[in-house]
Amino acid sequence: MMFCGECGYKNKLDAKFCEECGKPLKAEEKSEIKTTPKKQKERKPMSKQSKIIMIISIIVIILLSIGFIIGKNLTDPKKVATAYFNAATSYDADKLYSYLDIKNSEFTSKKVFKKIVERMKKENNPKKITNYKVTKTEKSNSGLSMYVTISYTIEGKTNDETEQITLTKQKNNKFLFFENWKVSDNSLKTVDDFELSVLKNSKVTLEGIELDKKYIDKEESTSSTDVYQLPAMLPLTYEMKIELPFGFSLEDELNVNTYSNSQTIHFDEDNIPSKEKEKMTEQAKKDLEIIYKGIIENKNFDDIKNNFEGKNIELDDLKDEYEDLKDSMSSYTTTSLKNIEFKDMELRNLELDDDGYLTMYLYTKYDYTIAYEEDGETKQKTKSSSDGIYVSYSYTDDSYHLVDMSSLPSYFSKYF
Repeated sequence: MMFCGECGYKNKLDAKFCEECGKPLKAEEKSEIKTTPKKQKERKPMSKQSKIIMIISIIVIILLSIGFIIGKNLTDPKKVATAYFNAATSYDADKLYSYLDIKNSEFTSKKVFKKIVERMKKENNPKKITNYKVTKTEKSNSGLSMYVTISYTIEGKTNDETEQITLTKQKNNKFLFFENWKVSDNSLKTVDDFELSVLKNSKVTLEGIELDKKYIDKEESTSSTDVYQLPAMLPLTYEMKIELPFGFSLEDELNVNTYSNSQTIHFDEDNIPSKEKEKMTEQAKKDLEIIYKGIIENKNFDDIKNNFEGKNIELDDLKDEYEDLKDSMSSYTTTSLKNIEFKDMELRNLELDDDGYLTMYLYTKYDYTIAYEEDGETKQKTKSSSDGIYVSYSYTDDSYHLVDMSSLPSYFSKYF
């Protein structure tokens, strides 16, 4: 069949003109189109440099992804709070130190902090926490604070306990992209310019560190007290040793906190070592017996003063008291003291006077023997009594020297 190109009529295959419209018919030329297959372009192998770049790019993408996940995890307020909770409850000094708002000084070093925390751990004997979980998180209205409540259980207890940790949002992001939350706790802040007042010329050691004289504030110090101005201290309890200018040391604690930035170490009978108290009272017994023996034997003070002499020791006050006591005792004509022996002696008060002397109030028991006239004959009687007396000592040449006394008994009765 051949179709007319003009009218589309179907004509016989060998027709030369269209039977319908008479237009000449053109035979369709069939041409065999030969298709040649396209030549496939050959791939060039990837260069070593390109491979390296591609590998590095993949690694960077992986690392960035991991870093993002880790960064998000590390800066999550709940994670920050639980990390602090774990460090605090386990007394982890290394981790806890990272939370401190530190102003550097020789008293705020990590070494000092670890010593104090280890001691606290031993003293407090912390209970074992068996489990814990974050039970509540709450943001402040401003969005700048976060309150994280952690519930936990302690070994041997059935009831839950809770701890609320406050976090504050910092101005600068952490790792560039993440909110920076920090534990907010006043007890984590160092205390600046802490004042420590001690007896003048004492040597003070805090956690094994001897206080340098450069820290003494001369304007605040007095004739009897050195005032140290310490640049920065941890808000904790320091172990302190004070070597007094009397040949012995006091063991004490320096309690540093954010509510009070000063402490005075009082020198009194309560913080003196028992051995030193015994030494003081034994010296007082010996000296008082020398005083009374001199009066019994009717000696002048110059006859006995060698018992009290020492380097730069002023004995004028002691001499006056001795002579007054001697006059007072000689005024009683009915009795005369023959012997006195001091027994129990208790140090009830100790102070440092303005002259730097140790003034002691001693309560003492003593036995005494008196002679008296009765029915024309001389008789003797031994009795026991007790009194409170005051003595003052100067400490020099590693020994105590009596420099003053008062309230000594002068009347010894045969009736009581």
